[in-house]
Amino acid sequence: MSNTPEFIDTYSDDLLYLMDFRESHLTHPGKIVVEFLFQASLSRIFCVVMVGSIEAMLENYKEKDVNNILAPYFIQSSNEERINALTNNFKTNGINVEEKILKQYLAIKYVRNTIIHSRWKENEIELIEQQGFPTDTRNLTNDHLQIMYSVNIEMMKYIASTQIKDLNKLESYTKLPEYKRYFTKSELAGFLWNNLERIYGLIYEGKVISQDMVEEATYDWNLYKEIALTNFIDFEKIDSSAKILKDLVENKRYSDINIGYINLDNINISELGNKEVSEAFGKMLNLNQPEIIPFIEAFCIAKKCYERMRNIVASTLLEKLATSELSAPELNLEKEAKLSDKIFKLGRLYYDYAEKR
Repeated sequence: MSNTPEFIDTYSDDLLYLMDFRESHLTHPGKIVVEFLFQASLSRIFCVVMVGSIEAMLENYKEKDVNNILAPYFIQSSNEERINALTNNFKTNGINVEEKILKQYLAIKYVRNTIIHSRWKENEIELIEQQGFPTDTRNLTNDHLQIMYSVNIEMMKYIASTQIKDLNKLESYTKLPEYKRYFTKSELAGFLWNNLERIYGLIYEGKVISQDMVEEATYDWNLYKEIALTNFIDFEKIDSSAKILKDLVENKRYSDINIGYINLDNINISELGNKEVSEAFGKMLNLNQPEIIPFIEAFCIAKKCYERMRNIVASTLLEKLATSELSAPELNLEKEAKLSDKIFKLGRLYYDYAEKR
């Protein structure tokens, strides 16, 4: 069970699943999307969950905020006065915040309250419009979702900076993911994986392995490997990456913040030559300076393994096929089974580290 507080955990999961839903809905080959309805609906849901997430984080961090930086948010006053006081407190305590972000957050909170209570407040409409939001929630668009997505990340960074000051010096990647709205190689990879799972399911149920099963499974695995693995994962670095993450997990040397707050895939390694940036990363990741770059490389490889090897089906299936009497002359099934097992296990190390298990 995770040590992360319940609502920090659940709101984070909800936002991640909303982004997953957005991706699957926009890229589904058989789904016709009515754009304006979908974008408005997703924006409304994101708005409600996002404000709940930020307020849960504020509540949680308030308990360990020895300098009372977050205290103004909890005073008995109007929402606007609380946000203004919080902004001033951030600045007074050396946390460099952008006032527009907090104003946008206030507007998002007003929109959230409107959705929850099904009514607009006249005294809130001017600020909502000033921050670029509509006063009819049916008119929310992808542009408004982009603002909410960015504000959510920046607000989390501001709050976390009450514990780790240097965090706010790092750039955040706050752009919504963009997707191709047509059939892609990654979707083909998903179909191939599903086919491997179906073949494995038949064998698991007791069906006798046939030559056709062997040929289909080896074809699917080869093509999946080409599309989803070979160009994304350096197979030569799997063992070394596993050693780095295994040592950290076994010794419970986790990062001091939720690793999801920063996107390590977008880190420019050359920037770590800057002493200030390097020290900030060292504090956040709970690592010594020489460990930082090897860790980032290992973590990014492990994350790709986790994303592309969702379970043990491939390794188990290939191992079963390798021990059958049927042939697959174009493929060393035993070798492929070991490779897929290594990829899966490295992916699980990523999960264990990210979840602090």
